[in-house]
Order: sequence, then structure tokens, then C-alpha cells
Amino acid sequence: MHEMSLMGGVFEAIEATLAHHHVKKVLLVKLKIGQLTNAEPDALQMAFAAFAQGTVCEGAELQIETLPVKGRCRNCSEEFMVPGLIFACPVCQHLGIDITQGEELLLESLEVEE
Repeated sequence: MHEMSLMGGVFEAIEATLAHHHVKKVLLVKLKIGQLTNAEPDALQMAFAAFAQGTVCEGAELQIETLPVKGRCRNCSEEFMVPGLIFACPVCQHLGIDITQGEELLLESLEVEE
């Protein structure tokens, strides 16, 4: 279950963010997760609950926004959604594309009680 290691990284980011603030409690954590991470939202919720235990995040709500895969063609520069994970340009059919969205794991925001 790679969601545990992903959530470990999230909690490192949370700790670094909160290091210079006096926070009593974290109420809400918002994440943006790219579809290509293959992270399951339910497994992320369980990992979050496990990491949050005994911390200022215990009892916080975790909101997850899944980001679709987007790409840019190296041949014609077309930017497009990657439907069904078919990595070919819909305009020129070129197979060389750069992924521009879908691989990220971002800590978007925290709602806290000070």
C-alpha cells in the first residue's frame, strides 16, 4: 500500500508548514492528487487517520481532489486531456507527449485553529 508512504510525505509537509506557527488543531487538510499516482482515496483516508493519531491533525477532515491527466504534444504543441490513458496526441497522433498534469501530490491548504 504505497498510500502510507505518500501520506508520510504529506505529514512531513504539514509539519514543515506548521513549524513556525502556534497551532492548536488542524481542522481540514486539502490535497490534490494526480490520477497517475494510482493512489486510492479510501486508502489515503485510512493512512491519514493513522498518521494523524496523537497529533494536531487528529480528527481533521481530509479532502482529496483527483487531478486528471493532461499532456502536451512534442510534435505540434497541442495541449489536451489524456482520455483513457491513451498517450497519443489527438491532433497529429504523435506518441511523444509530455505529461503536464496528473503525477502530482500537492498539499493545497490547511485550515487550523490557533
